Amino acid sequence: MPEAVTESAPEPFVARYSLLKLFLWFGASGGMAALALAMATGKSGTIGLVIGAVGVIFFGGIAAVHLVRLFDRRAQVIIDSDGLYVRSHGEKRIPLRAIKTMRTDVISSRMARLSIFLHKPAKHPIATRHRRFIYRINGGGAREFFGDVWIWTTHLDQPIDSIIRAIWAHHPMTEFEKQVAALEGAALGG
Repeated sequence: MPEAVTESAPEPFVARYSLLKLFLWFGASGGMAALALAMATGKSGTIGLVIGAVGVIFFGGIAAVHLVRLFDRRAQVIIDSDGLYVRSHGEKRIPLRAIKTMRTDVISSRMARLSIFLHKPAKHPIATRHRRFIYRINGGGAREFFGDVWIWTTHLDQPIDSIIRAIWAHHPMTEFEKQVAALEGAALGG
């Protein structure tokens, strides 16, 4: 019988909001809100007032969200032996064995989304109101676009590659995978 593969458990992975990224997003959205305010208070008539007011509400709201997040130092993503925790998805941990597949959508080097598809998504429903709202307004294509769980790295202090590596590092091996690893180790050692 082959020797069992023994490895120490990897360190828990934790991603928090990046203060620098949030500050930059706050500045950009706050700047847009200021421009919209200038448009609303300028001499552009009723249409300019309406468009400016909508811009102030939209971009000002985004700036306010980023300002609040600047003070939120809680872990947003945790990956460890207990599973996957995504704060914006809900408080319930998702076992790593529940992950069927993953897909990355990279918009730029700093903006990426990890879409995670689960074997039984009904066992791990979206628990937060804002995420359920986003999912519903996207209709029937929401699951294909977002997945069952999604993680934007736009505001996090960890890149998407680190999140994927952490998922694989903590993913429990089946007995068959352990036997294959042991056989490979025996073949390489002997």
